[in-house]
Amino acid sequence: MPAKIILGPPGTGKTEYLLKRVEEELANGTYPNRIGYFAYTVKAADEARTRAMNKFEELDKKDFLYFRTLHSLAFKQLGLSKDDVMGDAHYKELSSLLGIKLSNTNRRMDSFGTGMQDDIFAQVIDLSRARNVSLRQQFQEVGHLDCGWMKLKYIADGITEYKKKRKLYDFTDMIIEFVARAALEDLVPDLDVLIIDEAQDLLPIQWEMVKILMGNSERTYIAGDDDQSIFKWAGASPEDLIGLKGDRYILDQSHRIPKKIHNAATALISRVEKRIPKLWKAKDEEGDIQFHNMREAVYQLMGEGEWLIMTRDNYTLEQISEDLRQRGLFFSRFNTPSVSEKKLKAINGWTNLAQRDKKLTLDEVKTIYHYLSVRVGVEYGYKNMSDADPEALYDYEHLVMNHGLLVPQEKLWHEALDRMPMREVVYIVAALRRKENLNRAPRINISTIHGAKGGEADNVMLLTDMPRKADESYYKNPDDERRVFYVGMTRAKKALHIVHSQSEREFREVFY
Repeated sequence: MPAKIILGPPGTGKTEYLLKRVEEELANGTYPNRIGYFAYTVKAADEARTRAMNKFEELDKKDFLYFRTLHSLAFKQLGLSKDDVMGDAHYKELSSLLGIKLSNTNRRMDSFGTGMQDDIFAQVIDLSRARNVSLRQQFQEVGHLDCGWMKLKYIADGITEYKKKRKLYDFTDMIIEFVARAALEDLVPDLDVLIIDEAQDLLPIQWEMVKILMGNSERTYIAGDDDQSIFKWAGASPEDLIGLKGDRYILDQSHRIPKKIHNAATALISRVEKRIPKLWKAKDEEGDIQFHNMREAVYQLMGEGEWLIMTRDNYTLEQISEDLRQRGLFFSRFNTPSVSEKKLKAINGWTNLAQRDKKLTLDEVKTIYHYLSVRVGVEYGYKNMSDADPEALYDYEHLVMNHGLLVPQEKLWHEALDRMPMREVVYIVAALRRKENLNRAPRINISTIHGAKGGEADNVMLLTDMPRKADESYYKNPDDERRVFYVGMTRAKKALHIVHSQSEREFREVFY
């Protein structure tokens, strides 16, 4: 049967639609191990499985055998173990053999999930295989690679030979091997229902795998949005989604995007030449969109509310991080708070310890000791806690008498914790003076546009400066950059603040 293609513009609930299909199938008696739900990350697959288990309490994890990533499926069906997969030790050995330092190029967000290589040589080598193009062609397309063809070929041949001798696989190998052997061996699971989420981000070799799975499934749902395909530089192939045959169903009501932002975003994406046209409605709110010449003007608005700040590149993101620190704003960068949990635990611990009626756990005390100078704040540091009772609670007097604490009780945390870096102290004090609540999740998050995909916030600040490589890419294929900024714009639930590129020409060419 032809696939049902679910096209989900921003905020229209694409994943929710798929989860409803899972629940309907289970309610109608479809056995869970006859449902294949393949997500882009392990986290997304786990969340889908957990929701189904919560809805149908008689089911548990082992009943959902095919809720996973495509990489994970290939790994399972090929009968591989973790010993068969290239790891850090292998890359260290390979680096020594080649005389060239290579990192673990199979860096992933989670086990057998997705991610991109952090080594430029391996990126090119891996992409050529994932896209099924020659290494020479991939090398020529990259253009900015800071090495010669002979060096790249030497590395590619070395990696291939190393894996062959040791019978090892990397993540791309798993997919390639599955595709090659699927027709000859019993590798394809028998499914009543096949569900593929985030299809716009699939690589060409993954599309080959999906089409094999479709041939063994009674009902297929392919969900995605070609307009939100922003990983083409990493090999993603929105063209495969655009050209896919089947019944198209467009989710046409956004629950996130207000009218003004909807109008601006759809005007931008309509300039993309090769796309699937989609009519979708904004939520029943006007919203707000403003353009700024300087980012300082937006910082003045961040005294309250939920904010997401996005940049096109990591260099600009670093500048944003410094800006926020100077202003004492508490924030999260790629989901990591600007004040670490350990520092905050030490600050709260000492503040509580300074109150005579407060007692701390051993773990809390040790965290404080970490930031106390030996023989100034505490005698012999951690050694004084080596015989401490892990189940006991400790007050200031007990620590002074038995565990070498020297700091006067009346000292404030930024005086007592003298091993905490001064830069951090200045920042945290500034944040507290702004009445930032450091004990809750930051209300400001910063990320690249690519890193924020799938995220949202009431207020969004979008910076349009493009790095050199993106600028070069724009003139080769402007549609790719338009998709990137479309994704950035559509993270906003109430207000969008676009900060002009330093190049007015660059800004207008992308947005107008």
